[in-house]
Amino acid sequence: MIVNVNGIRLAYSDTGAGRPVVLLVHGFPLNRSMWDSQLGSLKAFGARVIAPDLRGFGASEAGPPGPLSMEQHADDLVALLDALNISAPVIYVGLSMGGYVGFALWRRHPERIAALVVADSRAAADTPEGRQGREELATKAEELHSPRPAIDAMLPRLLSPHLRPGSLPEHLLRGMMSSSSARAVADGARGLGQRAESYSTLPTISVPTLVIVGEHDVLTPPEESHRIAEGIPHARLATIDQAGHMSNMENPDAFNAALLQFLSEL
Repeated sequence: MIVNVNGIRLAYSDTGAGRPVVLLVHGFPLNRSMWDSQLGSLKAFGARVIAPDLRGFGASEAGPPGPLSMEQHADDLVALLDALNISAPVIYVGLSMGGYVGFALWRRHPERIAALVVADSRAAADTPEGRQGREELATKAEELHSPRPAIDAMLPRLLSPHLRPGSLPEHLLRGMMSSSSARAVADGARGLGQRAESYSTLPTISVPTLVIVGEHDVLTPPEESHRIAEGIPHARLATIDQAGHMSNMENPDAFNAALLQFLSEL
């Protein structure tokens, strides 16, 4: 489905018709299909599930050129909820970049969040070296007019090193990344490099929060998630066995169990 928000056409899926409303926000440089293994479980739970393609990714339009900020994504999500006449606070679930967007959404629109799930993410801003790496990735993507630099740099680190080569998650991730435009990679990478730190945000989060991390995550290691959980009042931490950065795809049964347990206790 497509809706016009903030000057662009934003693509999204909308499944189920119950409560609560769960908003699933994908990572970089992926799209909403990364959540396919969660849709059935959440619908069976009775939830309504909204899964958008963020600005510039998947089937959504890019808008004006330039870094894709976490704040812009957050404002787009609020506009999407408004367009769908969803005024009640939602359960926000974000993985990796989706976690960064969740922190921005809390800072800008806390009244729209009833509970927060942050998976395989971090609260720190990029280091100078990290920002430089993002800029180099963006420049290479623009020079080659291809997402290939992102695939080469990121795909080997997205999955657990114990996952066999050629696994289904690997094929799905490669397909998602290959479908991203060079501009999405470049604008997205620069936006990630410019994001603010969120450690100062953590103590202000006053809604129930679940922090999830794959035990073998090398992109955002488990200690990062421990720091997030320790910084948010009364947050709970769940570690997903036999999973790396893409914990929801590598071990969906364990991920879904942790998520549904959290939802059932709200």
